[in-house]
Amino acid sequence: MKQDALQGEDIYRFMDASLEIILKFDNDGRILYGNALAKEELGFGEKLTDLRLDVLFPGQLQQEHDDFLLNTLKNMKEGMMYRKNGTCFPVQMTTVLEEGNHLLFAINIAKRIETERKLVRMKEEMEETIKVRNEFVANVTHELRTPVNGIRGHVTNLLESGVTGEVKSTLDIIIRCCENMSAIINNILDFSKLEAGKFVIEQKEFDFYNMVNHAVETNITTINAKGLRIMVNIDKNIPGYLVGDELRLTQILNNLLSNAVKFTSVGYINIEVTRTVQFDDEIELFFVVSDTGIGISPEEKDKLFKSFSQVDASITRKYGGTGLGLSITKQLIELMHGTIHLDSEKGKGSSFSFSVRLHLSQNRKDEGRASERFEFINQAQDVSQYDDLEKIFQYGTPENLQEIADKMEKLIICMEVEAWDKAEAFAHNIKELVEQAPREIKKSAFRMEMNVRKANYEKSMEFFNDLKSVLEENIGGKQDGK
Repeated sequence: MKQDALQGEDIYRFMDASLEIILKFDNDGRILYGNALAKEELGFGEKLTDLRLDVLFPGQLQQEHDDFLLNTLKNMKEGMMYRKNGTCFPVQMTTVLEEGNHLLFAINIAKRIETERKLVRMKEEMEETIKVRNEFVANVTHELRTPVNGIRGHVTNLLESGVTGEVKSTLDIIIRCCENMSAIINNILDFSKLEAGKFVIEQKEFDFYNMVNHAVETNITTINAKGLRIMVNIDKNIPGYLVGDELRLTQILNNLLSNAVKFTSVGYINIEVTRTVQFDDEIELFFVVSDTGIGISPEEKDKLFKSFSQVDASITRKYGGTGLGLSITKQLIELMHGTIHLDSEKGKGSSFSFSVRLHLSQNRKDEGRASERFEFINQAQDVSQYDDLEKIFQYGTPENLQEIADKMEKLIICMEVEAWDKAEAFAHNIKELVEQAPREIKKSAFRMEMNVRKANYEKSMEFFNDLKSVLEENIGGKQDGK
């Protein structure tokens, strides 16, 4: 008996420590016991055991007979519980009925309900904010396009009128700025649509080989201006006509190609496309766009596909861009049921690989046409000279000196024919190739680049000859030292 009494005291002690309201009551609904939380929360204190349950639940337990009270309690999962001062609060409850000694467990869910309401309000406010933001972005970008197109149109007319010299160079810069501005506007619009879930992938028949060729043609001027090589190899088993979103697939390739060109000073860019899976009318294609550019470290890869993010703030200052291109590319690829992956090493180039799912054309049979009729497809070039890029950028190595000589030869030709856009690219390449050279050489390369940018032939030639002279002295001095 003594042991049973101790066990009973332990049970009440545990119930007093509970975070739930616990009430013990009989068949008539009279409260026999209330734990510490019940006495405090309801405000009745020790007088709680003088009450019936219908005082606590006046709106739901109004009947007098026992069966109704017990059956109602058994089926009640939630209710409004009243305090002594007349206020009430919502509870989630469970009733255990056992031969005259019944237990009721109740949890105050007012805080949970308020939290849920706050979450609903926050969601509604966030959706409204996103809606307003998207409308604002759409309106602003539309308004920006008008002046940009106006500037471009007037400058194009001036260029066609036959201007030359420094004026033409300035107008060319304005045209490039307009093109950059248009690309930024388009990226912001695409990002806004993707975030709002309003982006739709179209399904139309298109010429696959022509699409790839067009993507390369869009970037070939910049590729040639930087003295880079481009190779495109396409699996001959890929049909000529496919069904998908040609515009967005071209956009993906353009984003990856323009990135490769932007971050590559020496070497080549390679595009490979293979067919991985074909089932009924569905086909999966695997693309690889690789370059011999600056590359990135494994620690920096995480930032690459995030919106408004670039690997390093200095990248934005040096190369430009919004940090949206690869984020948009990733989302477009995922909308085409594919994935994108990056393999890269700092200073040794990058390789972006992605897959997309398309459909076979039902209207045209594949004619097995020769892809050779497209200018850039299935080109074979010797690029073994770029196997070790570190040596090319390491000043004084035979590979580095050969690359400097090649770039200077192309630079002088561009300056002689006044192809200043290409000349500027070669001057920039030379500056990067002498990055590890003595200070005097780096200073000469910098001055030469600045004057090439101004399309100043006399000054550019002066600093070209100055750079050539200090290079010869430095190299000659090294050889004498040997």
